[in-house]
Amino acid sequence: MEKTKKTFRERKNTTQFQLTLRFIGLLVSAVLVLSLAIMGITIAELYESTKEQTVLVEESLKSDQKKTANDWQKTLAGSVPKENSPYLIRVGLESGEVIFSSDDAAELYDEFPTLKQFILFDRVLWTSEIEPYYYTSFQTGQTKVTILVDMEDQFEVIERIFSVTIFLTIIVIGIGSLVTYRFSRKISGALVAMDQEISQLESSSAEQELTVPKTPLEVQNIAKSFNVLLVKQRASLKREQQFVTDASHELRTPLAAIRGHVNLIKRRGKNHPKVIPTSLEYIDKESKRMEILVEQLLTLGRLENQMETEVIDLSLLIQQTINELKVMMPQSLIVQIEEKIVIKGCSEHFYQMTRNLLENAVKYTDDTGKISVKLFTKGQHIYLMIEDSGIGISNEEKSKVFERFYRVDRSRSSEIPGTGIGLAIVKELVELYQGDIVVTDARPTGTCFTLTFAATSL
Repeated sequence: MEKTKKTFRERKNTTQFQLTLRFIGLLVSAVLVLSLAIMGITIAELYESTKEQTVLVEESLKSDQKKTANDWQKTLAGSVPKENSPYLIRVGLESGEVIFSSDDAAELYDEFPTLKQFILFDRVLWTSEIEPYYYTSFQTGQTKVTILVDMEDQFEVIERIFSVTIFLTIIVIGIGSLVTYRFSRKISGALVAMDQEISQLESSSAEQELTVPKTPLEVQNIAKSFNVLLVKQRASLKREQQFVTDASHELRTPLAAIRGHVNLIKRRGKNHPKVIPTSLEYIDKESKRMEILVEQLLTLGRLENQMETEVIDLSLLIQQTINELKVMMPQSLIVQIEEKIVIKGCSEHFYQMTRNLLENAVKYTDDTGKISVKLFTKGQHIYLMIEDSGIGISNEEKSKVFERFYRVDRSRSSEIPGTGIGLAIVKELVELYQGDIVVTDARPTGTCFTLTFAATSL
């Protein structure tokens, strides 16, 4: 029993149930309003028709100014047939004599004091057997004439219309409910299928995607957006897994070396003190490498949180960065910076981009080589180009240099300082500003990094 209740509660909260319930509610309300409108119009038309016919009879009786009972009897006989007439007339003469249009009229007027008045239509009276009559009276001279019009035929018409309306309402609601149920099932079916596929995605190791339905359009867009998000999430997860693996490897190497030299000092330091300076120097070198690596890992982790934007004088910022680094750059330096180029962003971000690219150029360029820095605007874009005459990057490696811990010419990686994270930081910062970074060959040798950003309109 509890399971049945739970199942019903679950179905009650489904999109299909909610849509069906609301559509049926709207349909029933619309049909009922329409039915009530038809009934109301019909009743009003029949009432007005009876009233107009009664007025005609009243006018015909007023035109005859009869004084005697015999004259009135002749008038009633000429105006109203005695058999099956809906008009039941009572004439009260000045003399006190009362004349009826028929025997049925005489019987009905005996019950007249007991007739009840209808609330909405004050001219409609009811007998104890719920027989309706339209009532009116008028004075002609000293004679009072009362007319009751039998409305049984009109109410039979109303009853038939009411019965037909109820029957049609039930049919419309039945058919409409079925159509609504099928329609809501079609809409919610795509959502149910999507829910099932999402549940299977969690347990599936394969790179599956959601099936994109043709209709409805909203569900189709949700499925497409989810698939795009899924691809990004998987790519991000893969990068993070690779990042953890690479970071563990990169940290393990200096840690192992440091531990080895510490143990060496413990074992041989007392008897062979000459190993201590060499080991300490190596420990210092590896610890500095670890410090730089950890700092760059932290930089990668907080990139998106450093978004306190301001208008930056990019020309001045890059010139200051060059001045800071050129004292330790043995290569010849060529600087071409267009003045007063501004951009909206975080100054630390653009400092990191420029510094990392310059340091990368210094590491892979001989002391006799040259490095050039260009900053200029063209159209609606800002361009920063940093070119070196170093060892260059092969076409196969151009797409890999922005991966974390990737090093060009790994055979010389132990000789060239660095962690392999600098260009990854540059790439993520450029993408943070919806910019673009391209790697091309320099002539005759070397590499050129070109960064492109949308110009800031002030």
